[in-house]
Amino acid sequence: MTTPALERGPDKRWSGYYKAGSISIVIAGILVLITLPLIPVLIPSLAPSSVQSGLTSIQSQSLLFGMTWGIYLVSDLLYLIAFPALYFALRQANRTVTLIAAIFNMVFVAVDVGVDIPLRLSLIGLSNSYLSTNGDARAAAYLATGQLTMDLANLTALVATFLQFSAIVLASYAMLQSQTFKKSAAYIGMASGVLGLLFIPTFALGSVLSGLFNIGGFILLVIWSILAGYRLYKLS
Repeated sequence: MTTPALERGPDKRWSGYYKAGSISIVIAGILVLITLPLIPVLIPSLAPSSVQSGLTSIQSQSLLFGMTWGIYLVSDLLYLIAFPALYFALRQANRTVTLIAAIFNMVFVAVDVGVDIPLRLSLIGLSNSYLSTNGDARAAAYLATGQLTMDLANLTALVATFLQFSAIVLASYAMLQSQTFKKSAAYIGMASGVLGLLFIPTFALGSVLSGLFNIGGFILLVIWSILAGYRLYKLS
């Protein structure tokens, strides 16, 4: 009768990258935390009742709106550094799952930084143009463009949300199988992922629960990021 092989510890050759990943994921979590109190204030801009009200709100909140998406952009890029570090730390526990998590996060960053955030930021200029126009034809054109931009941004955001929180669920599942990471961090990450994924159908259905799932998922994401960063730092 044979006994199962013990998990080998993380490869110490990557200790420098563990430290970089730990710093990146903690800062990314703090940046997400900064945006949480801003979300309720930006509801008129993020989830407007109409295109007209949305463009008007974005114009009046342009600085805060742009700053929020700028913070998201930086946090996305920091997670892009952190997830490969998680892969190297967790690949002995479950190489396949951790690799898929890293790939999902990479695609998430590409979608969010390359498509969603630029669309959101373009709405600032569009809102300024709409509110400065005097002609009905031009205003109608700006409204049509605004509607298309918002619809594309919302659709892209749903795809990005699926990729981001799926990556967190997968990485947390690997943590459950690891002797290096605490189970509490894994459970918090999986809870964050589930809440984040529940945002998708509730948002599509127009349910008020979508906002609660979104905020809940991000709150747990912040906690998970700090716990994961602490463990990565201990490995460095």
